[in-house]
Amino acid sequence: MAKERFRAVDLAKGIGIILVVLGHSLKQTEVDAKWIRVLVCLIYSFHMPLFFMLSGFLARKILRMETYKERFLYIKDRAVRLLVPYFVIGGCYIPVKLKLSAYAVKPFTLRDSLKLLIGQNPDVSLWFLYVLFVISAICALCVNECSFRDILYGSAALCAASWWVNIPINTPKYLFFFLIGIWLRLKYEDLQKEGSRYLFEGQGLPVFFALILFLIFNRIYFHNGVNIFRLGSSVCGIYVTLWLCEAMLKRVDGSRLVHILEMTGLMSMDIYILHEPIMTAAKILFWNKLVLPYPAATLFIFLFAMLLPYPISKGIVRRVPVLKLLLFGEKNPDRRTMD
Repeated sequence: MAKERFRAVDLAKGIGIILVVLGHSLKQTEVDAKWIRVLVCLIYSFHMPLFFMLSGFLARKILRMETYKERFLYIKDRAVRLLVPYFVIGGCYIPVKLKLSAYAVKPFTLRDSLKLLIGQNPDVSLWFLYVLFVISAICALCVNECSFRDILYGSAALCAASWWVNIPINTPKYLFFFLIGIWLRLKYEDLQKEGSRYLFEGQGLPVFFALILFLIFNRIYFHNGVNIFRLGSSVCGIYVTLWLCEAMLKRVDGSRLVHILEMTGLMSMDIYILHEPIMTAAKILFWNKLVLPYPAATLFIFLFAMLLPYPISKGIVRRVPVLKLLLFGEKNPDRRTMD
């Protein structure tokens, strides 16, 4: 049976992966300016919580699984999808990091490579895959229809405490967002039974206040470094993004913007996996060799990292089954998103 597609989710993934690549592009050259730090602060305040929430939205099946066999099969599938590319790409990065260690500010040692086993990948952007697997496995083993509400409330308290003290472990920080995704899916299913297609219809005024709060929380965090405000900005940023995606589907569906964002969302896993080495090569070309001004170099780095994954994925990786498995964790032909 073909999986049901949620177009608002695809749009949100498109927005999310654009923000991921933009955030990484802004940090490539290590130029320090206030406007760069402000923009990075805004992006990083919610873009990864957004992806954990979207992953939870697509993990509704966890609540339907009745036997431990089903749950272990789900964990096995998640391991292939998430851990195979995590370890394969991390393993490829290790010799490169060791070779270039002499030129790095912080040398990379063979002992550092062992941290791959605890979620610290030499390709630092891949931490998301490791944490998403751990969260998926925890939910598969512990969450069911009866326990869902209690675990959701407990995860909210754990999340708030984790952000407050800023612990270095990511799982407690993001488990709540994954479970919120499942909760939103349940709400969506209830609305479908009532004949409605949209979760946030008629919520323009609350979204406006959420946007104001998002900016206030980020301003406080930027100036005072109170980490708990990042949790507030994450919730507000996710809410505004989902509302925006539904608004686009209601008002400008069929437009070029919606098409581009939707296709970008469908390619989000491909872009996420492939953009980092492309970005590094683009940085060497435009910043180190051609010595372009920062805005121009950053723009070209961003465009290369966004656009080149598509032909590389379509023309090479997806044509070779073993590469598709090793780089994207895919055995099936129809899975293309960060889920």
